[in-house]
Amino acid sequence: MTSTAAVAENADQNGIGGAIRRVVELTGGMDWLEAGQTVVIKPALNSAGQFPFTASPVACAELVRMCLERGAAMVFVADEMGFEHTMLKHWKTGKYAGYDKDRTVQAFRETGIADAVNQVADELDARDRIHITTFREHGWRKHEFTGQGSTLSRAWVRKQLKQADELSSGRKARRAYIPRLFDGRYVPQLVAPRSRRAVSGLWVPILLDKADHIINVFRISTHVWSQFTMAIKNWIGIMRPDDRVWMHQLNYLRNNRHIVNGLGHDHPIRSEPPYHEQLADLHLPHAEKERLCVADATQIILTGGPDQTDRPFCQTNLVLAASDIIAADVVSLAILRYGTLKAPDGLLGQAEPQPAGWLEAVRSKYKDLRWPEEEHIFRGTDSKLCDPEFSNWDWVAIQRARELGLGAAGPDDLRLVFPEEGAPFEVSREKRAWITEDALRPPQYGLNPPTGPMK
Repeated sequence: MTSTAAVAENADQNGIGGAIRRVVELTGGMDWLEAGQTVVIKPALNSAGQFPFTASPVACAELVRMCLERGAAMVFVADEMGFEHTMLKHWKTGKYAGYDKDRTVQAFRETGIADAVNQVADELDARDRIHITTFREHGWRKHEFTGQGSTLSRAWVRKQLKQADELSSGRKARRAYIPRLFDGRYVPQLVAPRSRRAVSGLWVPILLDKADHIINVFRISTHVWSQFTMAIKNWIGIMRPDDRVWMHQLNYLRNNRHIVNGLGHDHPIRSEPPYHEQLADLHLPHAEKERLCVADATQIILTGGPDQTDRPFCQTNLVLAASDIIAADVVSLAILRYGTLKAPDGLLGQAEPQPAGWLEAVRSKYKDLRWPEEEHIFRGTDSKLCDPEFSNWDWVAIQRARELGLGAAGPDDLRLVFPEEGAPFEVSREKRAWITEDALRPPQYGLNPPTGPMK
């Protein structure tokens, strides 16, 4: 399938909304939205931190405006914060605590997203067509992944638990495995990996079932766990909080024990935890409804994440939209790599002039990374950002999404669009050339399409 990604530039921070509108138009607009339909806008809201730690309020508000202008009957702005914020006190039951008490709803206010969206609703006299909410308010349903290739299937979970037990020198891996708290009588299901009742599947939001269309409003940042967080990674927010704990623990349990026992993967790109592949699998239940991915990339994070950084934000003045998650993430990685290597306030820019012993200090700080041989290249939280041989299409989450058919299969299927030279929001020649070359660099490794259905 042919995918489209559009990038625009606007140095005036007051005009970001116009740039957002322009890139959406360049991807084909919202012709898929008919009057009377329902849209769910899913921003990145892992915490209550301000943009760029969370999604841009300007981007959320402009997309709400565009949906209302096309006659949407209802626009939901919905997410679920990270479990470290939502599994405390009265939230740990998994039940909805009420609008004023829900931590995610509070975060929408603290980030400025709620104010920006409500202002648009007031301008258009459409308060009754807007609802800022949490997925918890509407509840979740159980979704089973039945294919042999899914890393979220029952068979896969049971296999990993068994392997972890075998690799732990007689110590039961179950001791390190946090159960899914909201399932009720969970202990028998989880302490017996070989049981027919072994935990499986994923709880997905009922609100997404009800939506006609879904818009992914993501941010661009490095991430201490998943390397990068962009459109694919944004779907971690659809998970029920105890599912998020479950998935993180499962990966920790498997991979750390493999590493300790010298049994790590030797695949050149798939040596990362299966967590990276699962990020793409999360999109399967509602993939046919995902219409648009949008990011305010005027500020991006080059080190750390999701909620902290040891360096200032990088100013790129770019915004982007894409027709699918693959196109979005390939171009987002190009922007992230531009910030790291070329931007005046990127990592290289912040590191110059390079003092004596600088490289050795960086190597020491990031000693756990797999370093390419080129000593002149600076690495942030992941060496791939600065590896000139690395193709964006080879990042595990993107490769997995390609295998699942969730967007462009490769560079030949990606159409890059920029505003015309001299037109509003035109992209500088340097940035345009960089994004084009980096996003279209061919992948080095082949695909392994999964077997069997994975709905």
